[in-house]
Amino acid sequence: MKKKSSRGGLTSWLNSSTLATLFAIGYIVLTGKNFAKLLDPLADLPDEVWQRSGRVLPLWPENCQVSVEVAISTQAKLSADLMRNETEYSKTTVIVWRAHGFALNTNTSKSETVRLELYPQGSTIVSQKKIRHESSSWLASLFLGNEEKEPIRVALPEAAWSKLEANHTLYLHAAIFQTLASGTWKGLSDTDERRTARLEPLVLVKYEPPPTGPSALPKRKLLTDFGLGYFGPPAPWSPSPPPPGTFVAKWKPEAAVRIVAESRKWPDVIQAPGMRLIQKRMPGGGRQLFYAPPTYVDEIGLTSDKYISLNNSLNSLPLTISFSPLSFARWQLIAKMEDGLRAQQRDFGLSDNDIDDVRRLIADTHTWLLAVTILASCLHLLFEFLAFKSDVEFWRNNKSLQGLSARSVIVELVSQTVVLAFLIDEGSSLLVSIPSALGILVQCWKVRRATGITIDTSKPFFISCPRLVSTTTGTPKLDNNLESDEDRRARELLQTTQRVDAAATFYLSLVLLPLIVGWSLKCLVYDAHRGWYSWALGSATASVYTFGFILMVPQLALNYTLKSVSHLPWKLLCFRFVNTFIDDLFAFVIKMPTMHRVSCFRDDIVFLIYLYQRWIYPVDIKRGTAAEDAAH
Repeated sequence: MKKKSSRGGLTSWLNSSTLATLFAIGYIVLTGKNFAKLLDPLADLPDEVWQRSGRVLPLWPENCQVSVEVAISTQAKLSADLMRNETEYSKTTVIVWRAHGFALNTNTSKSETVRLELYPQGSTIVSQKKIRHESSSWLASLFLGNEEKEPIRVALPEAAWSKLEANHTLYLHAAIFQTLASGTWKGLSDTDERRTARLEPLVLVKYEPPPTGPSALPKRKLLTDFGLGYFGPPAPWSPSPPPPGTFVAKWKPEAAVRIVAESRKWPDVIQAPGMRLIQKRMPGGGRQLFYAPPTYVDEIGLTSDKYISLNNSLNSLPLTISFSPLSFARWQLIAKMEDGLRAQQRDFGLSDNDIDDVRRLIADTHTWLLAVTILASCLHLLFEFLAFKSDVEFWRNNKSLQGLSARSVIVELVSQTVVLAFLIDEGSSLLVSIPSALGILVQCWKVRRATGITIDTSKPFFISCPRLVSTTTGTPKLDNNLESDEDRRARELLQTTQRVDAAATFYLSLVLLPLIVGWSLKCLVYDAHRGWYSWALGSATASVYTFGFILMVPQLALNYTLKSVSHLPWKLLCFRFVNTFIDDLFAFVIKMPTMHRVSCFRDDIVFLIYLYQRWIYPVDIKRGTAAEDAAH
């Protein structure tokens, strides 16, 4: 047996895997430096910058007590005499919330949230529904519970409600005040920046074109097509196209008022984005620069599924208002991310679903956990590339199916195809569909390598799979008298592989078929769908997510029968195992269906069983594994 010549020197490590690893490390280091500079521009600032520049002082002192006042109005700009003549403006403006007792610093944990229910003035309708309060994360609601509180009902002026019924917008005005020992309370009409920080008016109604594509089709109970349902008449197969230039008015149900708690002295040669400078005359005749505390309305967590479409049937609208001080680092991060999301949606045409995932990640995650998530994303891409490279090398160099389950490869191809069809039917963005399609192409090539599938007009369906029916693969066909012991052992091993693979797949099918049929019938009877095609895809996808981990059992059965794991591509499995732990991290910080979240942990369970089998079926380290020899 001829030994392979080992490469040495520079060429032994100069390959695509090494270059990809070095590139990932460099990208992580560069991203970390830019991330740190964004969060704190004053960190590591050279001494000469401080020496040659003046100082910009905070206009509001640290730990000063502040209050907040919020109003809703039909006017984009409030009048200066609003507080003096509040009754005169009662037909257009209503103050909906006041809160006191906040300290302007980043160490305080005090924040306040109020849930309102807006209704037209003079209405006699009493809302019977409760507005569900969504916690910051599914994990918090799981362990801490979800406390329901009745919202505070606020009557809007008739003029304001009439504007909403006519699909016009309202404006939210907010002001933050220093709580001074003396002075006149001027409220929202105060323009003195020494004690009042005004926010830009927030438009409470968003206008966007109506949704299009498969996801915009109306849902219905499919059994009503046969007169078996009682949930209303069936919806049309496709909605009528909206008139050109039509926009849908949607209500913003959340408003997060923020003030940045920053009290450091800044050099005048460096100005943070969003800081407003004020020049004041000092008692000695000189002038000094001050910066007012930045204020804004945080909409990073306002995802598209939270908006409420306006129509004449609505008799009330929810509005959740929150207020809390914010650190400078968090403010810069959110502002930068918000600009980046707008640019990506504008330049690359990202869908709202893609943007919403990033919004949830930023809004519901602490800064340090977000940094860990970014690091994990880079590592995920690296290990995904290494796993892909190792997978291709393994199947390209492997000449035998000994110990490998070809049916598992075929089942994986069917599963990926179903998931891709489901993504297309749901109207997912190309950023999700294209990688899934590329994965299917690679899986098709693996099926070709595993089965030897070819076009044969003499076979049923004009398809021939010699590796699934042959008794030897990569072994010369000899007479029994001329067959060597090594060839005989290879033939027997392959026959055992095919027998165990077929038996495991058969028995798993007996178990899975009733479960899949039962799940599909449950979805048909109790759930609404856009059509029969969507129901079939949804049922198949749910079956793939729910029972996908069981489809890996044939390989485990093969390992048990052969009492060996040397035929497995361990380098590929290790890369994918690391990626599954990274996927577990995303399962906790990114919103996803519970079924998909559970599926993130299935590879962990299977790989732990692989590790146990490798422990009880040790491999000769000097000889190496067959898979690793084939991949080099």
